Amino acid sequence: MAELVRKKVTLKRLAAKKVAGTKIIGMEAHDTPTAIMADEIGLDVLCCGSPGPMGMFGHPTMADVDFEEQLYMLQAVLRGAKYAFVLCNLPNTTASISVERAVENAARVAHLGADGVHIEPSLSTVPAIEAITGAGIPVVSHLGVQGERAVSSSGYAPRGRDAADAMAIVELAHACVRAGTVAILMEHSSEELTRYLWETLPVPVLSLGSGPYADGIFHVSRDIIGCSVFPTPPQRGRFADVWGVMKDAYQAYFDAVSNSSYPAPESSWHMHAGELDRFRDMLAAPGTHNADG
Repeated sequence: MAELVRKKVTLKRLAAKKVAGTKIIGMEAHDTPTAIMADEIGLDVLCCGSPGPMGMFGHPTMADVDFEEQLYMLQAVLRGAKYAFVLCNLPNTTASISVERAVENAARVAHLGADGVHIEPSLSTVPAIEAITGAGIPVVSHLGVQGERAVSSSGYAPRGRDAADAMAIVELAHACVRAGTVAILMEHSSEELTRYLWETLPVPVLSLGSGPYADGIFHVSRDIIGCSVFPTPPQRGRFADVWGVMKDAYQAYFDAVSNSSYPAPESSWHMHAGELDRFRDMLAAPGTHNADG
């Protein structure tokens, strides 16, 4: 049987998955090896977002993440991803200064080769979404818990657990869709709210810690493998302990050097036959540094 040739994931492909009821699978990615592996496995969507600089560079909050850091990581992801639909986050300080600046920054992302941008919007950001999509750059809107707005929203408590909060998110979701948003990503929101949006919105709805009832599931690569400066958020789940594996390896290296078992004698390179004697003769020759003392 001939091997199935994978094609580039497009908005049309994602929309078709929603209609067919086939799960869209996505995750945050921030480096070339992760992007290569994700492509080989077959993930649909990769997003270069704030959790990358946080988990890898130690930023205490998303508000500390610099746009340039994300663009640098985006370039690394794009070197590895050939098929996935690649997004790059626009931090609020990049998307909310003005509509014009938002479009300019989205254009920087598009010029690097990304397929679209990811924004954590409020109602005041909706005009920027409309302008960016009007410029031909797809926007995915991140609702529910919004890490970049944690200070103004008083933390990271799950969203949509009371009727008033759920209605506010529904209002924002509809405003984003009217502005041209191509997909909604729900983070740490009630299962009931996410399911309602999944069943009623015309665009794909992805769940990040927001229950199974969605067009797709999203996760953060560093949390999946258990290798981040910060612990994996509760109820999101991890699938490996790469931090533990790496620390064990570093400890084994430290111990081996400490007890002189590394590097092993057989791992050394040696001079070719006769070259050591020639080297000694050269060192002993008059006028050399060694001969002069």
